[in-house]
Amino acid sequence: MSIPNVPSLSKIINQGSEGGLEFARVMNQLLFEDSEICGYYFQSFSDSAGDYKGVDALMEKRYKKIGLQYKFFEGNPKNNKSDLKKSLFNAIDNFPDMDEWILVTPDNFTKHGMQWLDEIASLTNITVKHWGHSEILTFMLKLPQIGRKYYDINVFRNHYAYIDREPSQTEINNFFNQFITPEIDLNQLFAQAQPNIMDFKKIFSEQIYREVSDNYYSLYKDLLEFENISTSDFLNKDIRIYKSTIADMENKKDMLPGGMRMVMEEFNCFKRNSVFYTLKIGGMTSNVWCFVNSRWIFLPKPWRIIYSIYDLRNSKELNFLIKCFKWLGYGNNLNEKNSTGLSILANRIIHGLIK
Repeated sequence: MSIPNVPSLSKIINQGSEGGLEFARVMNQLLFEDSEICGYYFQSFSDSAGDYKGVDALMEKRYKKIGLQYKFFEGNPKNNKSDLKKSLFNAIDNFPDMDEWILVTPDNFTKHGMQWLDEIASLTNITVKHWGHSEILTFMLKLPQIGRKYYDINVFRNHYAYIDREPSQTEINNFFNQFITPEIDLNQLFAQAQPNIMDFKKIFSEQIYREVSDNYYSLYKDLLEFENISTSDFLNKDIRIYKSTIADMENKKDMLPGGMRMVMEEFNCFKRNSVFYTLKIGGMTSNVWCFVNSRWIFLPKPWRIIYSIYDLRNSKELNFLIKCFKWLGYGNNLNEKNSTGLSILANRIIHGLIK
């Protein structure tokens, strides 16, 4: 699907200082909401502080610190080049550990604008990028509660049809072939495949998706900190990709580990339209992958997570402990089916005992 043919914010927001402030507010709102969904750190600064520091906001995604500078002008940099260059070097001076600096303007740059960006990027050791109309509209399509303030509702209806779809064979091949591409950083690939709560809601039942999300948050933290994966392990090996639907699992024609079928039959825990992919490279098998919200996510051994959640829910000892905590006044935070709340409280008790 192409980006909808709608005007950029430079045509919608009034020009001048008030327009610049509104543009900054829109970007901060978009990125704050996105950070809440995707689980990364986001901090915005005041307009005056943004000019002084060379960044209007900071993001921390995994191991990268990213500075963002908002500038509300139409088209290419033109008369703003010296100010933008000054902002970049102010940002580097104020944030020496910054890995990336992104200039955010309402319009896409033409070839001339991108050439200028490459020129100033060559003067630094950090990555320099530009976000324009295409990137901003992508955020608005992802966050329609904000996007509808600027664009017609029909724009978002078309996008919903796009994100709720199955990937093409080309998309499947292009993604999984990265595993046998020497220059690909697989740690980064897995980091980008970390699911968020909106992804879990598409795959797991209403009764369990929140707890699955909480459990995977901890699991992914360990995966990204301790896994060290290299494409060199997979070079010159055959790659095979298998697709399994819920109907395949019911008919025992799936290519998934037996635990997936067991939890489906026992707990009815998957949405009916869920589709799971298995990757095999040589003797290595990677389960399970899903394509949701127009991107690939990785769910390591979900049957183990589901069994763990239901074991906690059905534990008489733990439910008795919850009743005791409720008696002590913690009833607003815990209930007999809230295993996530219990795990958070138990974690706090363990750390308290260690100290």
